[in-house]
Amino acid sequence: MKIQKISEIKNFSIFKDFKWDDNLSLGNNQTYDFKDINIFYGRNYSGKTSLSKIIRSLETKKIPDKYDSPDFKIKLADNREITHISLQNFNHPIHVYNSDFVKENLKFIHNEDDDIESFLVTLGGENQQILDRIRVLEAELGSNEASSKSGIYLFIQNKDKDVNDACENHDSKKRNLDKLLSDKATRSSDSIKNQHENFGNIRYDKRNLEADISEVQKSNYQVLTDHQKEEKRALVKQTELPSPPNIPKYTLNFSSLVQATNETLKTVVNLSGKIEELTNNPTLNSWVQTGHQLHHDRDTCAFCSNKISDERAENLKQHFNQEFQLLQSRISKGIQLLDNDLENEIFKFTLDITPYYPHYHSKLSALKSNLDSVFSQQKASLKQLKVILEQKKKNPFIELESINPQDYSLEITTILEQVSDIRSECIQFNSDLKAEQIQAKNALRLDHVYDFLQSINHYQLTSDIEQAFQTIEPLKNELKNLTDRKDIILSEIKTEEAKLKSEGEACKRINEILQHDFGHQYLSLEPIETANINGQSIKFEIQRLRNGNKTKAHNLSEGECSLISFCYFLAKIQDDLDQDKKPIIWIDDPICSLDSNHIFFIYSLINEKICGLKKFSQLFISTHNLDFLKYLKRLNNSFNNNGVTPNLKIAKFLIQRFENHSMISKMPNYLSEYATEFNYLFNQIHTCASTNLLSDHNHSFFYNFSNNARKFIEIYSFYKFPTYFREDDERLKNFWNDEIYRLFIGRVNNEYSHCAGVLERGMSLMDVPEMHRVAKAIIQKVKEDTQQYTALLESINIDIANDPLNSPQIAVA
Repeated sequence: MKIQKISEIKNFSIFKDFKWDDNLSLGNNQTYDFKDINIFYGRNYSGKTSLSKIIRSLETKKIPDKYDSPDFKIKLADNREITHISLQNFNHPIHVYNSDFVKENLKFIHNEDDDIESFLVTLGGENQQILDRIRVLEAELGSNEASSKSGIYLFIQNKDKDVNDACENHDSKKRNLDKLLSDKATRSSDSIKNQHENFGNIRYDKRNLEADISEVQKSNYQVLTDHQKEEKRALVKQTELPSPPNIPKYTLNFSSLVQATNETLKTVVNLSGKIEELTNNPTLNSWVQTGHQLHHDRDTCAFCSNKISDERAENLKQHFNQEFQLLQSRISKGIQLLDNDLENEIFKFTLDITPYYPHYHSKLSALKSNLDSVFSQQKASLKQLKVILEQKKKNPFIELESINPQDYSLEITTILEQVSDIRSECIQFNSDLKAEQIQAKNALRLDHVYDFLQSINHYQLTSDIEQAFQTIEPLKNELKNLTDRKDIILSEIKTEEAKLKSEGEACKRINEILQHDFGHQYLSLEPIETANINGQSIKFEIQRLRNGNKTKAHNLSEGECSLISFCYFLAKIQDDLDQDKKPIIWIDDPICSLDSNHIFFIYSLINEKICGLKKFSQLFISTHNLDFLKYLKRLNNSFNNNGVTPNLKIAKFLIQRFENHSMISKMPNYLSEYATEFNYLFNQIHTCASTNLLSDHNHSFFYNFSNNARKFIEIYSFYKFPTYFREDDERLKNFWNDEIYRLFIGRVNNEYSHCAGVLERGMSLMDVPEMHRVAKAIIQKVKEDTQQYTALLESINIDIANDPLNSPQIAVA
């Protein structure tokens, strides 16, 4: 695991709105990112420690105290991003040495009443069984490196992927169904919401659809028939109708008519005094009766003109006497009554269904048909009574058999009452129309939802979702079992390692480093057993050797504090290095208040204990000290295996402060490439000597040449004649051993580096040919020592074979 870059620092201490890609761009979408070894240079208060605190938050999994609204992003080599709110997601070993580390672990340095936190390190010696057990556990546990996971970690990664895949499969199926439901509810052009005129609820949404789905899935839900759908669609579109006309009442008392008729049929005219011929011939009787009525005021026959005798007249009078006349009148009235009943308005009533709401039409049509039928049947029954009375009228002298025609009054009354009830319902429906339409819309909507569920095979979709969901829990249980096993293994490893570790060994390691010949032989750390509420515990104590006795050290110098702190840090990280955990190491300015010898000692410790072993994943070192920076450029980054493993790559950065904010940039070449100012000056002179034409690209080399040349000659001549008792002129005479060279080169260097006394020099442009010749003369002088000249060329990355100045000596004209 490696850190690729600090992508962004929106707010952290002195860093404000810093973006890596903007400040460290190489063009072509490339950036200057962290490498294996990373060196930072920055003056005091530039932000080096703030940067280390950001990285230390990866180690502690928390933001340091008293930082308001921290906001940063760290990009890892596997393209993951760790932010100020996701520190827990970083699980690679990392160790940061900075002021916070010292405050937390070496409290004694800041307060003599406090202790130094103890830690355990692996003991030496033989304990093969424990080591073998640890190796077995570690083999089962495997590697947790992102690019090379193995063992339990690989199983967990694969099982976690299975869980994620199962969750994604479930979520995908659920999202698909949710989309179908959302589209049907609100999103599509034919959604239920967009058809609110037919289905109601203009605010219909997915939640309403889910409620409707639950409704239509109930066992008692009845699907609408096509006829019901049409009725309800018509009802939805229905406007309010006026009240239908009144329904007539059926008042005919058919039973009394039958009773009166049968009584008439039983009535017989007395035969006494009757003309037998007429009584025996009803037709003749009827004919004579008609004639008798026509001859009421005549004494002669209108048919034959013969005189009607008094006897005949008397006989006819007796025959058609009052009894006869009363019966005939009764029968005629009965027939007339029946005729009137047959022409009664009730039988002219025709049920019109058009004034009624359409959903009543089906029932009304059936009632209308039934009513028309019973009307016809009832009229037929009346006609039977009329016919029998007409027969009785012709046969008044004999009793006729009673009749009992079918009475349909009850049927008629029932039908009319039913129609009347429907009329009442229809009138009531006017006031309930809105509520009925809402019910109709609801019914149509539920039916539409039911059809929708069938069209998308909702049952299968929900079954698939449930099946996908059921696969998740077993996978999660398997993942939990693997995670639990990992935790058990880690716990067992920790237990086994504890058997191999001790605080005394930690002190021994610290003291071995601290008391090195070039370290501090009079200071040491010793384990001290102390009592606390949890029992006995071990703390470290700094002791000073004085007069052969070790006593608790007080009044440590800042240099001693720095040296002890860094030795403590190196010892504490040694186990991770020894166990090949490939930790990331960040060291922030470890040489505070150290003299030059101890600065080099710190560099040597880093080079030997960290770089020499090459068991780290990444190394970061920051400093404000140019001497320490010079040493850091010499860190060992090579592998002695005949090129099988490529050298570690080194990146160098500059941290600069601009008033109220700091920036990180690529370290400029003058800091990055040159070990000393002497090497830099040599490069400037060599460039002037090998450049013939002045351009915008190289003018600064010539513009600064006189100062650079003067300083180089002073350094170089002092190296040749290292005595402070000689005057500069005398040293230069011995150096050049040629008065012409000395005077000519001295004139160019002095006149171009100083304008006092030669004002006209500052009023004109520089003389490039003169500087070119002087530069060549200086190079020619340096070439006299071939080995030194070759070494100087190597320091500016030029091979002697490719030196453009391999030419004969140039004389100064």
